[in-house]
Amino acid sequence: MTLKNFRAFYGEQVLDLSVEEGKPAVLIFGNNGAGKTTLLNAFAWALYGTFSDDVEQQHRIIHDKVWADTAFEEDVTASVRLDFEHDGTRFSVVRHVTVIKEKAEQEPVEPALTVTEIGTDGEAQSILNGQDRIEKILPKGLRQFFFFNGERMEKMFSGDVKREGEGKNQEVQEAIKTLLDLESIERALEDLPKVSRKLASEIDSKEDSRLKQLSDHMDQLATRQKEEVAEMLRLSGEISAFQKEVQSIDRALLQNREAEPLQKKRDSLTRRIKAAHDRHMEFKSRKRELLSRHGFLALTGGIDTKVIELADEMRERRQLPAGIQRSFIEDILEAQLCMCGREVRKGTQEYEELDKRKYNAGLEDVQENWMRVSGKMKNLEERRQEILEQLTLNASDIQKADAEISELEAERSDVDRQLEGVNIQDVQRLIERRKNYASKETDARVAHKEAENRVTSIKQEEEATGRQYRNAEGKSEKARKIQKQVELVENVRAALREILEIKTEEVRDQLDKKVKDVFSRIFIKSYVPELNDDFELELHTASGVAIRSTGENQILGLSFVGAVSEVARNISARKKNRGEASIETGNGGVYPVVMDAPFGNLDLTYQEEISKALPALTSQIITLLSQSQARGKVLENLQQAANQMYVLRSFTSNHSAGEETIVINNREVPYVSHGDFEHTVLERVIL
Repeated sequence: MTLKNFRAFYGEQVLDLSVEEGKPAVLIFGNNGAGKTTLLNAFAWALYGTFSDDVEQQHRIIHDKVWADTAFEEDVTASVRLDFEHDGTRFSVVRHVTVIKEKAEQEPVEPALTVTEIGTDGEAQSILNGQDRIEKILPKGLRQFFFFNGERMEKMFSGDVKREGEGKNQEVQEAIKTLLDLESIERALEDLPKVSRKLASEIDSKEDSRLKQLSDHMDQLATRQKEEVAEMLRLSGEISAFQKEVQSIDRALLQNREAEPLQKKRDSLTRRIKAAHDRHMEFKSRKRELLSRHGFLALTGGIDTKVIELADEMRERRQLPAGIQRSFIEDILEAQLCMCGREVRKGTQEYEELDKRKYNAGLEDVQENWMRVSGKMKNLEERRQEILEQLTLNASDIQKADAEISELEAERSDVDRQLEGVNIQDVQRLIERRKNYASKETDARVAHKEAENRVTSIKQEEEATGRQYRNAEGKSEKARKIQKQVELVENVRAALREILEIKTEEVRDQLDKKVKDVFSRIFIKSYVPELNDDFELELHTASGVAIRSTGENQILGLSFVGAVSEVARNISARKKNRGEASIETGNGGVYPVVMDAPFGNLDLTYQEEISKALPALTSQIITLLSQSQARGKVLENLQQAANQMYVLRSFTSNHSAGEETIVINNREVPYVSHGDFEHTVLERVIL
């Protein structure tokens, strides 16, 4: 393979893919983004002119720097050349694009193809219809089995490609038909009725009105059948499209279903946080009430006791008056006469003494009030203790509420992080969309079934009409001759049906045995794969059909690829040995298997088993691996089968990124290097 300015590959890069007996593997190592997928697609692009669906920006064929360096109005070229040998004949396939740069950005262009055949005599000749020649060697329908990405292999049998209404795995069926050239038999079966009708139409109504009437009726039935089949195909397409929509929504809903318990948990946490906040506010309110009504007790602790002590001391010092009424002394002073009859005249010592006592007697009310207050004040300490206890308890409650709120909010933040990107309204919209598409799918299925019933009815009527036509007594020699020709065509048609049935069963049986063989060598469980009569690949356990995991689907896919490779190789060998016609033996051939990331997400145990089994799948296997996929026993097993090893050395202009090496055969090989621009080169590793 020679790549020239092809996507990530700058300049001309040559990949020698030759292998030897016992050394069927070519290992190519590359880091993420180095161009492994591009290299995988280079094979398909060279042969079929298209990329796989997972290639982004498929219109960008020419390397970015090459395109950027090209001046406007100048032409620039990118190409992939693939040289190979098939059945003793060498071929050189060149797919290239040559465009005149008119815009800064690349635009979609139609690649050109050149196919050259070099015969065993060394003579080279151009093949005019090169694409047709390529597809006769390796039909496009088989492309997915020989050039594939291991990480997506499980989808081959995950049911996504199974079209509803047809009940069969289309991928497998198409591969089988192409492999054995059964499509040509089917095309013959479709064309022969047209031959019958054409023959029958040669009789006009003047010669034989009855045969003419039957012939016209068969034409009408054929037209109706064609219309109904077209309708069935349209409905199948609709069913498939609706089903994909439903599956896509199911996947989105599955993600949201996983989020649903989180959403419920978040709602619960929100309610609990609100309740905790409410309690927190109640506790705060209680605190305010306690402080507003009884805060002085808390804030005057000790003052009341001091006052009582001071008052008691004053009483003991008699600084507080005895119990004499002020009004009694005022009456004596006003009358200037004591109750004992003695005069107490103003200005005398007695009068002055009583006048002084009048002042002190005025404090009696104060004393009585004080006595009441002091009695109450003696209870303040108990009340203070009670309030302090209530405030302490209240503070504890507030603290607990704060702690609960903090804990719940932290838990809700964690749930929020897990729910990031999930919109509950989106879920509702998804559910509504799913109902809509599921309803459309049901309607399409019903319509498909009705059309299928009509086709069955038309076929029955067609067969009955055909029998009437063949059994009718022709009125002329020409009519009778044509009747015999029609009968002969129908006999050929019946024979082809038998051939199709036998060949289909034969290859199904071969593939089934081979899949079982490869699968049992890789898979550690006692599961048994089976290619059933409808060409559906099933996995059986002792209790029935297994529910397959992603890894099991991947191993199943690898087993099927191995089976297809071997059956194709056997068919080719049989064709050479017996010289049988292709319609009976099929195309067959010895094909390379090119796989990117062959281990997908498999466990190390399976990686080791597959690394041992891969070299036996076919006589030439090209494996694209990252450093993480090629370690320990896996690398050891693959290296033992390797005839060539390459590294996709990435050059980056980001000098902040570290340079890397990969260890192969105990030697460090440059893996990522600094350069002036982003590009990849193919470097051969010396074994």
